Amino acid sequence: MLDSGTVRLDISATRAISPAHALVQVENILVEPERRARVVVDQRSGTIVMGDDVRISRVAVSQGNLTLRVEEAPLVVQPNPFAGGQTIVVPNTNAAIEEEPGIGLAEIPEGTSLSEVVAGLNALGVSPRDMIDILKSIKAAGALHAEFVVR
Repeated sequence: MLDSGTVRLDISATRAISPAHALVQVENILVEPERRARVVVDQRSGTIVMGDDVRISRVAVSQGNLTLRVEEAPLVVQPNPFAGGQTIVVPNTNAAIEEEPGIGLAEIPEGTSLSEVVAGLNALGVSPRDMIDILKSIKAAGALHAEFVVR
């Protein structure tokens, strides 16, 4: 590693047929970043700040008459015939929030980003204070994979 954003790859050490084949092998490697995902909440002002790397495990949420549905439908992408590429699965997430009377729990599947949840809540006009309460509850349930800082 040259620096925090650059990695040197010795293609001859991969024993790949060509440099392109070597890159195909390493392009989808999951790298755990050194910085931890973080959500910062200021209760007094109602401000919520988060990075795009914040993820949520599968959890059910109910807040008043709000229904939160986040669906993950993986999309399979295949290379052209005889191209020598690999079939990969790409996440395809759809989030919808509805305000309905008498609705129970809403389920959020694993891998959903917090920004998708917050975007749905914002679209419904949920107040920052209610949103903070929802985030606290998700964190207390152990489903929020981030450091949670309340100021």
